[in-house]
Amino acid sequence: MSREKINIDQFNKLKLLVGTIEKAENFPEAKKLAYKLYINFGSYGKKWSSAQITENYKIDELNGMQIIAAVNLGNKKIGKFTSEVLVMGVDDNNSNVLLLQPDKKIQNGAQVN
Repeated sequence: MSREKINIDQFNKLKLLVGTIEKAENFPEAKKLAYKLYINFGSYGKKWSSAQITENYKIDELNGMQIIAAVNLGNKKIGKFTSEVLVMGVDDNNSNVLLLQPDKKIQNGAQVN
């Protein structure tokens, strides 16, 4: 793990918002198993993301789930698909991603401080 430090001004440039997954679908074109997620960020808009979370989540349990995502990192092309935001997660004990979520329902677009 890199121990490179950034200053608070650099960190403050990262925009982390709460959003609600409105649609989740399989992403068979991805090199590693993944889902496509359509996420509502309130006044910030609705954005697509790709997430390698198939080990810990089924598609039907993702709909309506609130998550945290970095929304100002730019787009990433994955084949013909464009991922517009980076969903935040942490590896579990088996190196599979668990999504970061608020512990209570909150307005879409709320900024993480």
